[in-house]
Amino acid sequence: MSKEFYHKKKWGQHFLNDPNIIRKIVKSAEIQPGEHVWEIGPGKGVLTDEILNYNPQLTIFEIDPFLIPYLQERYQDVLKSGKAELIHKDVMKTNWSDYIGSDKIKIVANLPYQITSPLMFKIVDYIEHFESVTIMIQKEVADRIAAKARTKDYGNLTIMLNYFFNIEKISKVPPHLFTPAPKVHSTVIRLTPRDDSPEVTNINDFKRVVRCAFSNRRKMLRRNFRDIMTSQQIDHISNNFDLSRRGETLSEAEFIWLSNTFSSIN
Repeated sequence: MSKEFYHKKKWGQHFLNDPNIIRKIVKSAEIQPGEHVWEIGPGKGVLTDEILNYNPQLTIFEIDPFLIPYLQERYQDVLKSGKAELIHKDVMKTNWSDYIGSDKIKIVANLPYQITSPLMFKIVDYIEHFESVTIMIQKEVADRIAAKARTKDYGNLTIMLNYFFNIEKISKVPPHLFTPAPKVHSTVIRLTPRDDSPEVTNINDFKRVVRCAFSNRRKMLRRNFRDIMTSQQIDHISNNFDLSRRGETLSEAEFIWLSNTFSSIN
């Protein structure tokens, strides 16, 4: 491996090298010919190769300037054909609207660990444009996403992703299947938008209430809500809800009630 392919710690690069897991990830995405697919952080292209076997319209986001010439050469034919587009940008600092068309998008990626949570929240903001998200992430984050109430993993990420998505764990991936091997295990998960999400009055209020409820896990809701509610609003809600509770004890239905009540008096 030439020096330009040495993994960059600052971008969380761990190159997957197991063909069975690669095939499982892409197969789980159920890509149909011509569908728009985004891959984030292709590395040396092993996942990209498998994605291209399904003949999608592929958009590739890569932040590493040392990998761009390699990817341009490796995929020069498909790039020239217009079946793929290589974007040399940080996906978290990119205006996604520039790359979203009329077709629904499937995300298929081995994500750098450090961008997983912020990327998930950004996907929520654009959820109407995505058909599915099939990604490999740190096992710890996958456990947070699938956590149950009254557990230490249950939090803002849990509530928001489960409100918008059906979530399926596909496969566990041990460290030795990467180069270099990370210090943690990974999990492949698949997210598909729910069509049965309960209605909220104002989705932005819902996001604010949930985020605020977990802003300090040790404090009661009454204290945390001071950041977004007046004393009068808090007193009004407390007439019908026990605000001495903590966010980790609330169900989705209770968060929706709090959000809708907040919207009605905001």
